[in-house]
Amino acid sequence: MRLFFSSKSDNIAKEKKIAVEVNLINEPDKQESRLVEAAASSDLESFGKLCQRYYSAMVAISYSVLGDHQLAEDATQEGFARALVNLRNLKNKAKFAPWLAAICRNVAKDIVAAKARQVTTEDFSQAAQNSNSDESIPVIRRAIEQLPASAKELIVLRYYNNLSYEEISSVLGISKATINGRLTRAKRKMKKYLRRHSFLENQL
Repeated sequence: MRLFFSSKSDNIAKEKKIAVEVNLINEPDKQESRLVEAAASSDLESFGKLCQRYYSAMVAISYSVLGDHQLAEDATQEGFARALVNLRNLKNKAKFAPWLAAICRNVAKDIVAAKARQVTTEDFSQAAQNSNSDESIPVIRRAIEQLPASAKELIVLRYYNNLSYEEISSVLGISKATINGRLTRAKRKMKKYLRRHSFLENQL
């Protein structure tokens, strides 16, 4: 068996490459910290940049609760408004993204609760008339809907919004290992659901 050892120059080159990558990773964090501090001091332009950075992720989080894109955008806008008002109260500015995610999630839940209170007998009768249309709902969507809220949120962020593990970790404030574990469990539950409903794996 032949053993290969890196030369000193190779190691230096690798270390420089790692240093560059670390700087590239850390720089957005430093920039975000400056934006959050400025926004907390009533700098609307800085807050606008933060909103642009996280808009699609926050819509995805709201959508995972509401299942309606227009309502998800409305919830996100309301979430941003609440965040602007309360940003000064955020003690750990490094946790801005998870804090914003929690606000948007709560706004979405409030919308669901408000819709539930507005349901009338006419809504129930209309639902009964349209009960046969349930067959047209994609079975995979139903498999997602039966997941716990936290798992559904990850599925939407990862597979519908195409966020990387690093981006999800930043937005939700959880580790990549936690994300991987939750996604694995969620996919297992979906697989069991699909099997129970005679949805063949080769249809996925």
